Amino acid sequence: MDDEWLNNSFFVSGATGFIGGRLCERLVQAGAHEVRALVHTAKKAPRIARLPIKLVPGDLLNPTSLVPAVGNASVVIHCGLGEGRDIVRGTRNLLELAKATRIARFIHISTAAVYGLSPPLGSETEDAPLPRTKDTYCHYKARSEKLVTQYSRRGVPSVILRPSIVYGPYSSWSTRMIDDLLENRVSLIDGGAGICNTTYVDNLIDAIFLSIKEEAAIGKTFFITDGERITWADFIRAHVAMTRQQITLPVRSVSEILAAYRLRSNLWSSSCSEAVRVLFSPELRKLLRRIPLLSRLLVPIWESLERFDARTGERLRSYLLRHQPLPEMVDEHLPPLTTLEIQTSKVFFSIQKARNTIGYEPRIPFTEGMRRVEEWLRFANYL
Repeated sequence: MDDEWLNNSFFVSGATGFIGGRLCERLVQAGAHEVRALVHTAKKAPRIARLPIKLVPGDLLNPTSLVPAVGNASVVIHCGLGEGRDIVRGTRNLLELAKATRIARFIHISTAAVYGLSPPLGSETEDAPLPRTKDTYCHYKARSEKLVTQYSRRGVPSVILRPSIVYGPYSSWSTRMIDDLLENRVSLIDGGAGICNTTYVDNLIDAIFLSIKEEAAIGKTFFITDGERITWADFIRAHVAMTRQQITLPVRSVSEILAAYRLRSNLWSSSCSEAVRVLFSPELRKLLRRIPLLSRLLVPIWESLERFDARTGERLRSYLLRHQPLPEMVDEHLPPLTTLEIQTSKVFFSIQKARNTIGYEPRIPFTEGMRRVEEWLRFANYL
């Protein structure tokens, strides 16, 4: 029967997050036999604590803790994240356990960002080779995918799903967007023409369920989006409409934004250079010597610095200047460089493989998804 897959025991990592939380809700609604939700920090679990599921303590970086957490689960759905290399470490630990316990299905929630924040043309389908990317998150998610593929060949029946801009109730894409709009921090980069590959969260959950049910999914990777050509202008303006306010969206070109960052970089360097000069100046020392406590603290330091020859002093100044951090935000109206990359993508990911192989068909179109988001935002008092 079509619902026999629900007789499994399901283990969900990242259960306290946006996607994992909705997954737990949908599994309960579908009538799943047992849902085991990994909880690393209890204070993040109120959304799923109300559900009739098992909240199991554990840590993806602690293999020993995962044994009782996974328990008798036959299906593992890996939504967990991490920082940097921990993304790979956590995935490896869970795969090792899945291999040892002969898990029936391992669903790995990856991301289309394995192709970078602004994917290169030619990465529209799943068979495109993964490029090198400078972004830490993208890099380690790509490494995790390769790990899942390796374990799949070693007997762990795995499926990799690559959603893109996953939005819906509880999503930070919408909460941040509303906050930024109300603070006039949003621009239309190149008129908002960049492709926004939206994935409504329930469409992603549908794809997860299909990947569990369909044997043809094993060993394969799928892009999962809403399948609609939505631009960033569409996404941003949909949120503007929710505010019911007159919000002006400045239009900024990529070249304009990059020029502003270069100007700010030069300003930052020259300011640091002058700051270092002032700190080493006799005038400042003379003023600070008037303060007894500072004089007692700083005189030994100055005497130590004076032992440096001119060449060593110059090296110290160069080191200090070279290691000054550049702020992510230049001003409140200029988008971060990560936003610049994300919102200038020209790649529209194809979901044809998911359609042909597992019968995936997005149920929630963009307009309906945004209506549900607005309804939740008002309920949660964001609007």
